[in-house]
Amino acid sequence: MNRHLLISSGPITLRSIGEADLENLRSWKNANRQAFFFKDEITPEGQRAWFQSYLGRPNDYMFVVEAEGRPVGCMGFRLEPVAADCYNIIGAPQGTGRGLMTHAMKTLCSYILKEHTPRLGCKVLKANPAVGWYQKCGYAIVSDAADYHQMNLDPAFKAVEYRIEGGKA
Repeated sequence: MNRHLLISSGPITLRSIGEADLENLRSWKNANRQAFFFKDEITPEGQRAWFQSYLGRPNDYMFVVEAEGRPVGCMGFRLEPVAADCYNIIGAPQGTGRGLMTHAMKTLCSYILKEHTPRLGCKVLKANPAVGWYQKCGYAIVSDAADYHQMNLDPAFKAVEYRIEGGKA
Protein backbone atom coordinates (compact mmCIF):
# COMPACT_ATOMS: atom_id res chain seq x y z
CA MET A 1 0.00 0.00 0.00
CA ASN A 2 1.10 3.54 -0.69
CA ARG A 3 1.25 5.19 2.73
CA HIS A 4 1.69 8.63 1.18
CA LEU A 5 -1.66 8.82 -0.58
CA LEU A 6 -3.51 12.12 -0.99
CA ILE A 7 -7.06 12.17 -2.34
CA SER A 8 -8.47 15.65 -2.98
CA SER A 9 -11.94 16.85 -3.87
CA GLY A 10 -13.33 20.35 -3.53
CA PRO A 11 -12.51 21.78 -0.11
CA ILE A 12 -11.06 18.61 1.42
CA THR A 13 -8.03 16.35 1.20
CA LEU A 14 -7.78 12.84 2.57
CA ARG A 15 -4.17 12.33 3.63
CA SER A 16 -2.76 8.97 4.73
CA ILE A 17 -1.97 9.09 8.42
CA GLY A 18 1.52 9.26 9.81
CA GLU A 19 3.05 9.08 13.26
CA ALA A 20 2.53 12.83 13.76
CA ASP A 21 -1.25 12.28 13.57
CA LEU A 22 -1.48 9.78 16.41
CA GLU A 23 -2.33 12.21 19.20
CA ASN A 24 -5.16 13.80 17.20
CA LEU A 25 -6.54 10.36 16.31
CA ARG A 26 -6.36 9.28 19.95
CA SER A 27 -7.97 12.47 21.21
CA TRP A 28 -10.83 12.35 18.67
CA LYS A 29 -11.55 8.68 19.32
CA ASN A 30 -11.50 9.12 23.11
CA ALA A 31 -13.85 12.11 22.89
CA ASN A 32 -16.32 10.06 20.84
CA ARG A 33 -15.75 6.58 22.24
CA GLN A 34 -19.40 6.00 23.16
CA ALA A 35 -20.22 5.95 19.43
CA PHE A 36 -17.79 3.07 18.76
CA PHE A 37 -17.56 -0.62 19.61
CA PHE A 38 -14.31 -0.14 21.58
CA LYS A 39 -15.25 2.10 24.50
CA ASP A 40 -12.09 2.03 26.64
CA GLU A 41 -9.91 5.11 26.82
CA ILE A 42 -6.98 4.82 24.44
CA THR A 43 -3.59 5.56 25.98
CA PRO A 44 -0.66 7.04 24.05
CA GLU A 45 1.06 3.65 24.27
CA GLY A 46 -2.05 1.88 23.02
CA GLN A 47 -2.30 4.30 20.09
CA ARG A 48 1.34 3.69 19.15
CA ALA A 49 0.81 -0.09 19.34
CA TRP A 50 -2.28 0.22 17.10
CA PHE A 51 -0.27 2.28 14.59
CA GLN A 52 2.56 -0.27 14.42
CA SER A 53 0.01 -3.01 13.80
CA TYR A 54 -1.77 -0.82 11.20
CA LEU A 55 1.49 -0.36 9.26
CA GLY A 56 1.64 -4.14 8.81
CA ARG A 57 -1.87 -4.42 7.34
CA PRO A 58 -1.64 -3.67 3.59
CA ASN A 59 -5.43 -3.64 3.12
CA ASP A 60 -6.10 -1.08 5.87
CA TYR A 61 -6.29 2.60 4.97
CA MET A 62 -6.63 5.47 7.46
CA PHE A 63 -6.79 9.13 6.51
CA VAL A 64 -6.78 12.50 8.20
CA VAL A 65 -9.37 14.75 6.61
CA GLU A 66 -7.95 18.21 5.99
CA ALA A 67 -9.61 21.47 4.95
CA GLU A 68 -7.50 24.54 4.25
CA GLY A 69 -4.47 22.57 5.44
CA ARG A 70 -5.96 21.87 8.88
CA PRO A 71 -7.16 18.53 10.26
CA VAL A 72 -10.95 18.35 10.62
CA GLY A 73 -11.41 14.61 11.22
CA CYS A 74 -10.42 11.13 10.16
CA MET A 75 -11.83 8.12 8.33
CA GLY A 76 -10.62 4.77 7.17
CA PHE A 77 -11.50 1.56 5.41
CA ARG A 78 -10.37 -2.04 5.27
CA LEU A 79 -10.47 -4.14 2.14
CA GLU A 80 -12.08 -7.42 3.12
CA PRO A 81 -12.77 -10.47 0.93
CA VAL A 82 -16.25 -9.39 -0.18
CA ALA A 83 -16.38 -5.63 0.48
CA ALA A 84 -14.67 -2.59 1.90
CA ASP A 85 -15.51 -1.84 5.53
CA CYS A 86 -15.46 1.85 6.44
CA TYR A 87 -14.51 2.64 10.03
CA ASN A 88 -13.32 5.30 12.49
CA ILE A 89 -15.26 8.11 10.86
CA ILE A 90 -14.73 10.95 13.32
CA GLY A 91 -15.28 14.67 12.87
CA ALA A 92 -13.06 16.93 14.96
CA PRO A 93 -14.83 19.83 16.69
CA GLN A 94 -13.33 22.30 14.20
CA GLY A 95 -14.65 20.21 11.28
CA THR A 96 -18.30 19.79 12.18
CA GLY A 97 -21.28 21.69 10.87
CA ARG A 98 -19.75 22.81 7.58
CA GLY A 99 -20.37 19.73 5.42
CA LEU A 100 -16.67 18.91 5.23
CA MET A 101 -16.97 15.40 6.66
CA THR A 102 -19.96 14.66 4.42
CA HIS A 103 -17.92 15.68 1.38
CA ALA A 104 -14.96 13.68 2.70
CA MET A 105 -17.11 10.55 3.11
CA LYS A 106 -18.51 10.90 -0.40
CA THR A 107 -14.96 11.34 -1.68
CA LEU A 108 -13.74 8.27 0.19
CA CYS A 109 -16.63 6.19 -1.15
CA SER A 110 -16.00 7.43 -4.70
CA TYR A 111 -12.33 6.48 -4.39
CA ILE A 112 -13.11 2.99 -3.03
CA LEU A 113 -15.69 2.34 -5.76
CA LYS A 114 -13.37 3.33 -8.58
CA GLU A 115 -10.04 2.01 -7.31
CA HIS A 116 -10.92 -1.06 -5.20
CA THR A 117 -14.39 -2.62 -4.99
CA PRO A 118 -18.03 -1.92 -5.85
CA ARG A 119 -19.15 -3.09 -2.40
CA LEU A 120 -18.90 -0.85 0.67
CA GLY A 121 -20.34 -1.27 4.11
CA CYS A 122 -20.00 -0.29 7.73
CA LYS A 123 -21.28 -1.35 11.10
CA VAL A 124 -22.85 1.51 13.05
CA LEU A 125 -24.01 1.17 16.64
CA LYS A 126 -27.75 1.74 16.94
CA ALA A 127 -27.07 4.26 19.70
CA ASN A 128 -24.68 6.26 17.48
CA PRO A 129 -26.30 9.62 16.68
CA ALA A 130 -24.53 9.57 13.28
CA VAL A 131 -26.83 6.89 11.77
CA GLY A 132 -28.76 9.63 9.91
CA TRP A 133 -25.50 11.19 8.73
CA TYR A 134 -24.43 7.88 7.16
CA GLN A 135 -27.77 7.77 5.35
CA LYS A 136 -27.21 11.33 4.11
CA CYS A 137 -23.84 10.16 2.75
CA GLY A 138 -25.50 7.40 0.71
CA TYR A 139 -25.63 4.43 3.09
CA ALA A 140 -28.73 2.36 3.81
CA ILE A 141 -29.48 0.00 6.68
CA VAL A 142 -29.54 -3.52 5.23
CA SER A 143 -29.70 -5.60 8.44
CA ASP A 144 -29.64 -5.35 12.20
CA ALA A 145 -27.79 -7.14 14.94
CA ALA A 146 -28.48 -6.76 18.63
CA ASP A 147 -26.62 -3.46 19.02
CA TYR A 148 -25.68 -2.28 15.54
CA HIS A 149 -26.93 -1.67 12.01
CA GLN A 150 -25.15 -3.15 9.00
CA MET A 151 -25.16 -0.30 6.51
CA ASN A 152 -24.13 -0.61 2.86
CA LEU A 153 -23.55 2.05 0.27
CA ASP A 154 -26.68 2.37 -1.83
CA PRO A 155 -26.13 1.37 -5.50
CA ALA A 156 -27.70 4.72 -6.46
CA PHE A 157 -24.79 6.59 -4.80
CA LYS A 158 -23.56 9.48 -6.96
CA ALA A 159 -19.77 9.56 -7.03
CA VAL A 160 -17.90 12.84 -6.71
CA GLU A 161 -14.86 13.86 -8.71
CA TYR A 162 -11.50 13.51 -6.98
CA ARG A 163 -7.82 13.49 -7.83
CA ILE A 164 -5.08 11.29 -6.44
CA GLU A 165 -1.58 12.47 -5.62
CA GLY A 166 1.05 9.95 -4.69
CA GLY A 167 -0.06 7.10 -6.93
CA LYS A 168 -2.62 4.36 -6.70
CA ALA A 169 -2.69 2.45 -3.46
